Amino acid sequence: MKASAIFLLLCFCLEPASGQTLAVREHNCNLQLRNPKRLSACVNLGWYLHLHGQNQRAIDTLTQVTRLAPKDEKAFNALGVIYLFTADYPKAVAVNRAALQIQPNNEIAHYNLSLALWELGQFAEAQIHAQDAARLEPTNPHPWIALSIAEFRLGHLSAAQSAYRQAFKLKQRYQKSAYLEKLRSADFSPRQIAVAQTILKTFGPNL
Repeated sequence: MKASAIFLLLCFCLEPASGQTLAVREHNCNLQLRNPKRLSACVNLGWYLHLHGQNQRAIDTLTQVTRLAPKDEKAFNALGVIYLFTADYPKAVAVNRAALQIQPNNEIAHYNLSLALWELGQFAEAQIHAQDAARLEPTNPHPWIALSIAEFRLGHLSAAQSAYRQAFKLKQRYQKSAYLEKLRSADFSPRQIAVAQTILKTFGPNL
């Protein structure tokens, strides 16, 4: 089981349910489905399934929530993370766009949309959403690295280095290439990590 670091951003979804068994979570979700005005238990269930490697069940559960409660920002956030985690980038883009229709200042959606667009080669739009994520969550180094790799793919080395410096200021361990491998837990792909490592090398000893 690999737990995404975005779990830290989504922990508000879990409420006091962290000690519940799968059976209890399923029961609570089924109760809410009878009167689907508030489906937090189903969001909790979907995220729990993801964390325990049952991604298709998680997707099915969260997709049902988005149909029944199309303004549930948390469900779209969770679903967007799972599509990114499973490398279904077109669906990750669609779901994160839907999340931004609900709440334009949704840092999680901007961040994950940037990473998904990058994987689809849409670097200019990836740059825009990474900028938005960094603006909304300036103390989180991950959006800055997302911005850095987007700038780099656009041929903007100076801007890529500038964004990377912001990440480094927030977490000095990012001056070490090996530490960048930990970005896998923040939903960066191996390709994206390789680009971040390339950007780091451009500094030489001057970071």
